[in-house]
Amino acid sequence: MLRKRLGKIGFLFSAPAIFFFILFISIPVFFTLFLSFAGWKGFDISEIQLVGLKNYGVLMGDKIFWMSFLHTLIFVVLTTVFLNLFGFIGAMIIDTRIQGTRFLKNAIFLPVLLSPIIIGIMWSRMLDAFGIVNKFLQAVGITKLPILFLGSSDLALYTIIIATIWQFTGYDMLLYYAGLQGVPNELIEAAKIDGAGRFKTIVNVIIPVLSPVVAITMLLNIIGGFKIFDIVYVMTAGGPNHHSEVLATYLFLQAFRFNSMGLASVIAIVIVVLSLTASIIRMKIMKMEV
Repeated sequence: MLRKRLGKIGFLFSAPAIFFFILFISIPVFFTLFLSFAGWKGFDISEIQLVGLKNYGVLMGDKIFWMSFLHTLIFVVLTTVFLNLFGFIGAMIIDTRIQGTRFLKNAIFLPVLLSPIIIGIMWSRMLDAFGIVNKFLQAVGITKLPILFLGSSDLALYTIIIATIWQFTGYDMLLYYAGLQGVPNELIEAAKIDGAGRFKTIVNVIIPVLSPVVAITMLLNIIGGFKIFDIVYVMTAGGPNHHSEVLATYLFLQAFRFNSMGLASVIAIVIVVLSLTASIIRMKIMKMEV
């Protein structure tokens, strides 16, 4: 009797969370899945028409979709690699606790606290044809004409990647720094006694101990990369000529520029599937390592 009463009380406490989960997560997910098999302009719900797999077929033959897919993969790979690399190096530096590392930690982490929209606007102004970067390059004689970092089909995507790495390196750094606090000093001292240098100690002692942190950090970077939108939209809106288009910006384009909610829903499902696949693969690798 007491157990049933406690169960009812527990349900009452969890009911608000369940309600909001169903309202804001479950229903939108199932509605998005339903819309991927339908045609709808996003206005009158009575105009929804089932079209089967037509949206999937249209998207598979869409050149811009495959461009955005490739750009997203490039974005995910490069940001994940360099965020983890710079984050780990930064964590190792501030873990030395020498003079100035506290300031360095705060300076590197500061951009994380800013909105990606602010970062996008700031970098756009800096890289403008009359911005501080071009003025500096012209002053030192590297170039005579301004470099169109965001207006070049070859540079736009990689410029956004650099801005993203600059903003979120501090996030990865703090994760690795927290992990370093759990590395037993005994292991490091034992490696020194065995004659291991600094590099071998890092590779053979520190990184293996930090493998759970590496796994989580990489997973967060990968998922964040697949759903990147704001900084790309602010800096280039997918241009020039779709050469910095990623899946999320193309989703926005289909939904709110072309009013094609069906195609937008298919792109949303692709993003979710990619994120889930990355999570499953990473978890399986973690289990194999254990």
